[in-house]
Amino acid sequence: MMFCLVQIIKILNLYTPMNEFEERVPISFIRKIQERLSSTKEQSQSLLMDTKLLFAVNFEFTPSPISLETIEAPTEWGLGFLRKL
Repeated sequence: MMFCLVQIIKILNLYTPMNEFEERVPISFIRKIQERLSSTKEQSQSLLMDTKLLFAVNFEFTPSPISLETIEAPTEWGLGFLRKL
């Protein structure tokens, strides 16, 4: 629970509105969250995942037994402008 509150504070502080119609998060709201955070016994200094860490991800490639030349697009898709070469 503590870790979630710390992350919420981080996100609220970093939030930037996309246009002039959106409001920034009020400081009073962030302060209330911080008060709740400081009232808990355990305090974690860890905020979000460290962006300097790199994780290798491998995706297995399995070629399809279906040849692309044999695929027909249904007329309902509205792709009549496409032609096979």
